[in-house]
Amino acid sequence: MPILQRIVRMQRRVNQLFETIIDKLAKKQLEQASRQYELQYDKPLSAQEVIEIKKGVVLRVGFFGFIPVVILLLTLMNGGVGG
Repeated sequence: MPILQRIVRMQRRVNQLFETIIDKLAKKQLEQASRQYELQYDKPLSAQEVIEIKKGVVLRVGFFGFIPVVILLLTLMNGGVGG
């Protein structure tokens, strides 16, 4: 099997994994937003609104997960150099 086909398969698996993780993280917010939107406008959320909710979840998780790790690494690097 050529290397490019393996890379494409691996990329598809990684994309599916990330989609699954994002869906699990955004499930509660999607349900809440869907209920609220249906009560207000009597129609389901559009695909664009679902994407916006998922984007917000990814940004929030990235912010609360990535920033502390960067601060920790910078602190450890500074302690290693100065200590």
